[in-house]
Amino acid sequence: MKKIINISLWAVFVLGTITTLGFVQKEQNHRTGKNLDISINSKDENYFVTRADIHQLLNDHGDSIIHQPISSINVPDMEKLILNNPSVANANVFISVNGIVQITASQRKPIARIFNLTGESYYMDQDGRLMPWSPTYTADVVAVNGFIMESYGNWYRYSVKNIEDTPALKELSVLDDIYRLADFINKDKYRKALVGQIYVNSSKEFELVPSFGSFHIMLGDANDLDEKFTKLMVFCRDGLSNTGAWNDYSTVNLKFKNQIVCTKRF
Repeated sequence: MKKIINISLWAVFVLGTITTLGFVQKEQNHRTGKNLDISINSKDENYFVTRADIHQLLNDHGDSIIHQPISSINVPDMEKLILNNPSVANANVFISVNGIVQITASQRKPIARIFNLTGESYYMDQDGRLMPWSPTYTADVVAVNGFIMESYGNWYRYSVKNIEDTPALKELSVLDDIYRLADFINKDKYRKALVGQIYVNSSKEFELVPSFGSFHIMLGDANDLDEKFTKLMVFCRDGLSNTGAWNDYSTVNLKFKNQIVCTKRF
């Protein structure tokens, strides 16, 4: 008898739970979106995308959210839609029980602005991917120009990793070397302060234009960057800073092992 009573109680409990969940689900299906809460993580105060941009993007695709049944809101599709913005790195959408649709998005972080040989401009981000130039905001990053053939339209789909892993792409492109150099510069505040511009010459070697002084720095390829920049920083700190001869040289060549070759200005 005791066993029968226990089974009966469990049956009543399960039936009650199912009934309650059914009511909750029915109420949820009739609940509508009450508000849209958009939060954007802007690293280093970049403003390539705004809350208004995301709101407009949703409206343009018929996802007004407000007064729309929650059951009709497709969260994965909404996240994919937001990620279609080329300045967005990540997007998460969450619907609270009180009908608030919360969207959090993080922006991509550019490390270099590239000007190719035809004058087209675009950015490269910290993950080695291209992102388009923005007409509304300019990031404070190092500029790269010179003999760069790659257009944004033909190369935006390839990351630096894709290029490095594909011999045919690596042979064609200088973007992987640009990324290696720009990323190296960007990771140290002194290097960032020193280098004002990167120039790619016709031999696909790099020349640096310092932020101060009137000389050019012949860097060569993007290999042995630690050694080359250590020599450069020592030369600037112990040589030029002590003598004040910032304008006495036309070139500072770092391409040779264990030495710096300077050309005097005449």
